[in-house]
Amino acid sequence: MGEQEPKGNATRIPGVDPALVEAVGGIVGRMLKVGLGEAEKAARKGRDRLALRQLRNDRDRMYTKLGKEARQLLEAGEIDHPGLRRGVERIRELEERLVAAEDAARAAGLEPGPEEPEK
Repeated sequence: MGEQEPKGNATRIPGVDPALVEAVGGIVGRMLKVGLGEAEKAARKGRDRLALRQLRNDRDRMYTKLGKEARQLLEAGEIDHPGLRRGVERIRELEERLVAAEDAARAAGLEPGPEEPEK
């Protein structure tokens, strides 16, 4: 019996059955195809998560902007609501505590660092 000719693009390796080379090549090819498919799924999930995070950040920035606008309107007397007044008062208290903490840090020789950038 003569040596079998490899089918398709199988590579001839001296001393190795061409059917084995073809089988191993097929297995490796399928593994590569599955791996690439999984990598594509992971990339898609990552993009979806990033888009979701961006939407949440955009929403949070709008809430911040809305809160600042509501504070300005309340302080200008254009709107009035007990809940808003309490919220603005709480923000003033926090701002006073923040100034005091920054002053204490400077007095202790520490630089309090930059304020978080506007969102």
